[in-house]
Amino acid sequence: MNLRSRIVLLAFVLWTVLVWGNRISNTLRSEESASSKTFSTVLSVILLAFAVAVIVVVVKAWKSQISLSGAKVLMVAAALTVVVWLVRVPMILMADHGDKDPGFKIVHVGLGVVSVVLAALVWQIGAVVLRQGRESSAMESSRV
Repeated sequence: MNLRSRIVLLAFVLWTVLVWGNRISNTLRSEESASSKTFSTVLSVILLAFAVAVIVVVVKAWKSQISLSGAKVLMVAAALTVVVWLVRVPMILMADHGDKDPGFKIVHVGLGVVSVVLAALVWQIGAVVLRQGRESSAMESSRV
């Protein structure tokens, strides 16, 4: 794995931990309903679990290449991140957040944009690994 991939993957993990770790903290202190708190916490834990899975992929591939299964993990983590923000940003923009409304919305749109950009870069890393894996499989089967 090259240095650029390491940096992107570690940035994705750190960003995910920052965003969703803070979301858990904010949820526990919020006045949301119990069901909203539960949903937010479960979603945050799922995203944090994928961050851990990405770390596992990075550690396993630190001095070699990312495996095909590792590439799939990266792509699922990236896709999940994008889906969450594609749902979350419109919800935030449509909701009334009282006196903190404009700043709250701007900050969360910014969080979403950074998350989606990092996820796109992670997806690209996974896609390149899968494409290379398919190409090498095709070349090996043509030799037979």
